[in-house]
Amino acid sequence: MLTLSQTLSYYKRKDVQKLILEHAENKEIGVRFNETFGKRPDTLTYENDILEFAKKGATSFHCSEETWNNPLHLQSEMRRADLDGLRIGWDLILDIDCPYWTFSKLTAYMFIKALRDHKIDSVTVKFSGGKGFHIAVPFEAFPEKKYYIDKKYMDVKDMFPEGPRKIAQYLMHYVNNNLLKIEQDKLVFGKFPVSISKLEKESGKSKQDMIKTVCARCSKPWKEDNDKTLEYICPNCDTRTRDKEKDFQKCPKCGKLMEKIVARKKTCECGSDKFMETFDISSIIALDTVLISSRHMYRMPYSLHEKTGLVSVPFDIKHILNFEKSEAEPLKFKPYKFLTRVETKAGEAELLFQKSFELVDKKDEKRYGSSSYEKSRTGAVSYDNVDETAVPEDFFPPCIKKISAGLEDGKKRALFVLIRFLGACNWPHEKIEEYVMKWNELNKPEKLRDTYIKGQLRYYKSQSAKEKILPPNCDNKGYMIDTQFCNPDGLCRTIKNPVQYAKRKAWLTNNGRGQRKSAADKSKSKTAAKNAIEAKGSVKSKE
Repeated sequence: MLTLSQTLSYYKRKDVQKLILEHAENKEIGVRFNETFGKRPDTLTYENDILEFAKKGATSFHCSEETWNNPLHLQSEMRRADLDGLRIGWDLILDIDCPYWTFSKLTAYMFIKALRDHKIDSVTVKFSGGKGFHIAVPFEAFPEKKYYIDKKYMDVKDMFPEGPRKIAQYLMHYVNNNLLKIEQDKLVFGKFPVSISKLEKESGKSKQDMIKTVCARCSKPWKEDNDKTLEYICPNCDTRTRDKEKDFQKCPKCGKLMEKIVARKKTCECGSDKFMETFDISSIIALDTVLISSRHMYRMPYSLHEKTGLVSVPFDIKHILNFEKSEAEPLKFKPYKFLTRVETKAGEAELLFQKSFELVDKKDEKRYGSSSYEKSRTGAVSYDNVDETAVPEDFFPPCIKKISAGLEDGKKRALFVLIRFLGACNWPHEKIEEYVMKWNELNKPEKLRDTYIKGQLRYYKSQSAKEKILPPNCDNKGYMIDTQFCNPDGLCRTIKNPVQYAKRKAWLTNNGRGQRKSAADKSKSKTAAKNAIEAKGSVKSKE
C-alpha cells in the first residue's frame, strides 16, 4: 500500500502533473484513495488539481474510456438516451490481465499484431502498473457510419459498451485462429516460439491443461478412443467390419479370420474424422474488456499502482516483448505517447469494425458472430428449454455458495457468473439486484462500485429479454477453475454447468420421492391387475 510521502513526492512533480493532465481532456475522472474511490463524476482542469488530490491522500487517477461533452453532467442513474446525448465518443482499450509475466507480454504482443493486421497504425500501449497491459486505439480512428449491433443500426459513438465487447470477442477469435500455433514441443505466439516446458514452469499448468485435442470441424473435445477404431476385411467373403484393435478378428458371416487392412479414425458427432491440437488464449488471460459497462474506467497513464508502487507508463509497441517492470519505477520511467489523436488517420479502423459487426461471411458469422460464437462463450440457450420455477438458494452448487460468501479477489468475474446463474435459475430481475447488492457488502477488503454492478445488471437485463443466458460452464478455466470458484462435490461430476447442478438437485429433492412412490403405485397396480386376471380365470375354470 502506498504511503502519503510516496504519493506526494511523485505527484508534486511538474512533469508528472503535465503528463496526467494531457490525458484528462473530456474524460470523467475517478480518484482512488488506496482502497476506496472518491466521488463521481469528477474532472481534472489544472495541473495543481493533481497535487491537491494527493495532499488529501489520493494514490491513483483513473479515467473513462468514453469522452464527454461535460463529464460533470453525468449521473449514476441516467438513461441510455441521456448518456448517448452527452457522449462524444469512446476509445478502444483492451485490458489484458495475466498473472504470468511471459504470457502477459506475449499476449499483448499478439493483440497489437492483430490490430496492425487490420491496418490500424494508431495502436499504442502502456503497462498497467500491475501485471498486465492496456492497448489503445483512439476514437478518431473509427469510421463515421452506422453498424448493425443487437438487432439495430447504431452510430459508432453510441456503441458503448457493446462495441468494445464485440471487438474484443472478435480479436480473441482472430488471435486463437491466426496467431497461435502449436509446433511439436513449442507454442508459437505470432512468430515467436516458446517451449511448452517453459510455459508449464512459469504458469504451473500442465501441457494437458493448456493444449486440447479437438475436432477440426466443430471444435468439440476429441475423445481418447476416437482414433483406435480399425477396419477388418474377410479374405473369403469380402465382409468388412470396424472394431477396436484385437489380436485376431473372426468374420461374422463365414467364421474365417479377417485381415486388418486400414486404421480408420472414428468420426466425431459432427461426422468429421479429423482432429487438431489447439491452445485457447482465454485459458490463461482475462480480457477484461469483455466485462466492461457504461462509464468504465482504467488507470490513467503515469498514475501509480497501489499494490506495486509502479507507474502505469506508456512505451513503444515494438518494445513489448522486451519491456520489464523495472522500467516503470517512479524515478526511471521515460515519457511516451499514448492515444495519439492528432496523428491518427480518420477511419483507419474500418476493417476491424467490418469484421467485428457486419460479418458478411456466413462462415465467419457462425464462428465469432453475435449468435454462435458469443453463445459458445456465454452459454446462451432458448427460453423454451428453461423451467418456469425459480430455484431456491438451498440448491445452489458449491461454486456459487463460495462466491456468495464474499471474495477478496475475482469479484468482477464472480459478478458475471452470479448474475447469469440467478437469471438462468429464473430469479426475477429485482431479486437478482437485491441478492448481488447484499453479496457485495460481504466482499473484502474492497467492494465493487454500485455503478459498476448496476451497469452489469442493466446489460444483462437487455440481453436476457431476448434469450436466457447461462453462466460459464464448469470447465471454463478463465471464469471457474483458475479463479478458484470451483469446489466440486459428488453431484458436480455429473453436470457441466452450475445451473444444471441447481435444477437437478431441486428435481431430486422435490420429485425423487414422488417418482419412487409412483413407481411403487405402478407396481401395485400391475400386481392387482394380475391377481384380478388370475381370479377371473379360476372362476371360469370352476364353471
